[in-house]
Amino acid sequence: MQNDNPSACPISSMLMSRRAFLALGAAAGVAACTSGRMGSDTPWHASAGAVTIDMHSHAGRLTMSRDPALGGNRPFLPVGAQMRAGGMNVVCFAVVMDTPVTRVSSDRKRFEAWRQPEPGELYRMSQQAFERAKALVQHEGLDVITQGSALRSADVAAPRAIIASEGADFIEGRLDRVDEAFHQHQLRQLQLTHYRVNEVGDIQTETPVHGGLTDFGADVIRRCNTLGIVIDVAHGTYDLVKRAASVTTKPLVLSHTALATHPGTRSRLITPDHARVVASSGGVIGIWPNAGTFRDLQDMANGFKRLADIVGVDHVGLGTDMLGFISPPVFQSYEQLPTLGNALLKAGFSQSETEQMLGGNYRRVFETSVSG
Repeated sequence: MQNDNPSACPISSMLMSRRAFLALGAAAGVAACTSGRMGSDTPWHASAGAVTIDMHSHAGRLTMSRDPALGGNRPFLPVGAQMRAGGMNVVCFAVVMDTPVTRVSSDRKRFEAWRQPEPGELYRMSQQAFERAKALVQHEGLDVITQGSALRSADVAAPRAIIASEGADFIEGRLDRVDEAFHQHQLRQLQLTHYRVNEVGDIQTETPVHGGLTDFGADVIRRCNTLGIVIDVAHGTYDLVKRAASVTTKPLVLSHTALATHPGTRSRLITPDHARVVASSGGVIGIWPNAGTFRDLQDMANGFKRLADIVGVDHVGLGTDMLGFISPPVFQSYEQLPTLGNALLKAGFSQSETEQMLGGNYRRVFETSVSG
């Protein structure tokens, strides 16, 4: 049985005091700790020097079409203007290469693998996907971040991008492809698994095959640590995450999920213990806006609060998974960022804590993981 007692966390004293603090609601303690909060009619915005970051996104219609008639390509959707309007400084654009072998399940609740790829198929798909990401950032006038120091300043007028991969399927057992993606495609965040069990490890939405992270997966993590690539354990099983945390020398991120005490079978949600493992590495868990998990943005903000109660504010972030849902989520445009910021303040967080969760925590992980 899962241990949902927050005292199991190494920072239990802080978490218990925070839990008591949040329980006061609108009492004097909240008012004192949230000094500088804007009125309910005033749009939230980050303070000077703070950086807002989405840890996981397919915005701009980055993901290639599954329709062979389109050759994988579709017209891009605007994203740069959204970022400027809402005050989103940086987006981690996640390329996907398993689209030829995955599809929406018959109950339309998830994606699933329906066939095995041909040798080299997903590597070839990844090359097209990385090129599409390059074309998107050029189309939208975004700069690509490749060095940790690049996150030390925010400029809403010049939004930027981090190139990420949702799944390590393109590696196909060849460690040198991690180097290739780093140097040729500016990859700076690698999610180990997606919607198919691969050579790296098991996924939450299918029956485990490897017992978690494979030995090759451990080698991939070590290589990413050496090169300067953030490791993302989203979609990975609890056993995968536990071994990843024991192998890595850098913080992990779990870019898009939410907390559930008892997730259902094949659920993408995580338990408190699962979250604690990511936090124990110094990492960050991104809250996503899944409408199946949250009713609206205020409910999503309350989801931030529940996770912060378990792992502390330092380990919570934002991962919108924009344009990655089967059903419309509660956060659909970066223009909604001020509304989410206000919802977090209303949930009991201070301005500083809100800035941490909407970018500052991921910035810490990125600067720790990526050189330069």
